[in-house]
Formats: sequence, C-alpha cells, structure tokens
Amino acid sequence: MLLHTSQKGRSMVEMLGVFAIVAAISVGGLAGFGKAMYQYEFSKTVDITIEALNDLAFFTGGHNKNKGTYVATTSNMAETARATGLMSGCKPTTSQIANGYSVCQAPLGEIYPRFFVTTDDDDRYYTAMLYVTLLKSLQTSCIKFLTRNWEQSVPKKFWQRGRMWVVSNKGGQTVYSGESFGISVSDATTACNNVCGDDAVYCSIVFDFSGYTN
Repeated sequence: MLLHTSQKGRSMVEMLGVFAIVAAISVGGLAGFGKAMYQYEFSKTVDITIEALNDLAFFTGGHNKNKGTYVATTSNMAETARATGLMSGCKPTTSQIANGYSVCQAPLGEIYPRFFVTTDDDDRYYTAMLYVTLLKSLQTSCIKFLTRNWEQSVPKKFWQRGRMWVVSNKGGQTVYSGESFGISVSDATTACNNVCGDDAVYCSIVFDFSGYTN
C-alpha cells in the first residue's frame, strides 16, 4: 500500500526570495520617505527665508519709526532681530559653525540676519544681510536654493543695490548682482560644486542689500 505524503511550508530558497522582496520594498519605502522628508525640510527653509526677507523689507522701508541705530552683527543676531520686529518666529539656538553666535533654527541648517541701520536726521541708511546656512546635502541644497527664482520672492527694491552669493569654508562666489535676475542650473551647479563641494563643512546662501529707507 502506497502512502502519499504532502510537504507543507517553503524551502530555504523560497524563504530567501521572500526576504529579498520584503527588503527591497522596505528600502524603497525608506528612500521615498527620505526624499519626502528632505523636500519638506527644503520647502520649510525656503518659507522661513522668504518671511525673513519680507521682514527686512518692512523694517528698512521706514515703517519702524523709532529713531536711532540698530545693530545685529555678532553674537546677538537672533535676539536683536526678534527685539526689533524681525523674524518674530525665530527660535534662537547656538550656531553649529560660528562659536558663540546666536542664530535661528531652520530644517536644513540655520538662518540669521546681519544688519546695520543708522539714522541721520530724516535719512536712514541700511545694510542688511541674510545668511541661510545649509548643513545637510550641501551641493544638492545649494543648487535647488540658487535656482529657486528668488527674483519673484525678494522685494524688488533690494535688487537695486544688492547681490546674492554663496560662501563656505572653501571660499565664495557671487551669483546674482544688481538687477540681473535668474541663474541657470548649469551655472548654479558650477558655483555650488566649486564652493560647496568636497571638503565643505557648510554652505551659506547670502542675501546682501544696502540702501536708504523710503
């Protein structure tokens, strides 16, 4: 009498195949999550930058009627900015690259203003700089930031006597100057590779403006 037996379960080869599929799905999911999280952090950093630029435009437009001199150039940058009505949403923290400096937190790094406003009779002259220091994915973030179409977000009056440049511990390079708008992906890639490529510890996008209040 012949007995028919059936084997249930899976072979080692089959189980390894299943594990491989699960691993591939997990890796794909993590990669997708990582890209989505980076895009969120990039967009949030851009939003904070635009808000800060609009605050600077308001402050240097003569809307702040208090006479006197305002300075935020060294370790008191974040606190002075908040005290004078700039970047009210700033969350001060200690800079990761500038010892003793107080800066505003940003998802991709840190943001801080350096400004100097003087009053001479009825004329108020300003020098305003906004540093957006990238500490994650330096080259990628630099290229995306430079090609962001800032001419649509930066108040027009700033471009009359202003520039935008990129700087790191390796050096710096001007990318916008005067009223010249826009930068190609090719030029942005070259600038970011030169300044924020290998051996770069940080990558700062700097908005640099000066002029008289309205």
